[in-house]
Amino acid sequence: MAAKNSTRPSLHDRFASGYAPCPMSGCWLWMHGYSSSGYGRMYRGKVLVYAHRFSWEVHNGAIPDGLCVLHRCDVPVCVNPAHLFLGTPRDNMLDMWGKGRQVITPPKGEAHWCAKLCAEQIIAIRRDPRLGSVLADLYGVSQTHIYRIKSRKSWCHI
Repeated sequence: MAAKNSTRPSLHDRFASGYAPCPMSGCWLWMHGYSSSGYGRMYRGKVLVYAHRFSWEVHNGAIPDGLCVLHRCDVPVCVNPAHLFLGTPRDNMLDMWGKGRQVITPPKGEAHWCAKLCAEQIIAIRRDPRLGSVLADLYGVSQTHIYRIKSRKSWCHI
C-alpha cells in the first residue's frame, strides 16, 4: 500500500484557496469549476458538490434534509456564508421569482433560438413514411429528433 501524500492540501485548504473576496460586494467569488447553471463546484473526495453548499456546511454545519442553500446576494459563485441562508425548495422558487430570475417558458417551434426546422417541415416529416435515418439526413437533424417529432414528444404544439 502506497504512503499517503502529505503534501496534498486538505479539503478545507483547497476550499479556502478556491475563492477571492470582492471588496465591493462582500461576495467570496468561487474561482474554480462551475456548473452549467453558473454555480461553483468542487470535489469532496470523488463526489462533485456545489461550493456554496460546502461553504454552508464548513461554517454552519450540516444542511438539513430537504433544504436548499440560497444566496442573499443572488451571485451563484458566491461562497460567503454571510450571504447564504437555508430555505425550502418553495422558498428557493419564491426567492428566484422575487429577484426576477424566473425562467420564462422558452419560445416554441421556429421562434426558439435552437430551432433547425420550421412548422411546414414538421408537418412533412410526420406525413413522410420513410425511415427516420433517411429523414434525418434529408433535414440535417438526428434520428432521435425525427423520432421525437413523429411521436409528438417534440414540436407537440403542431
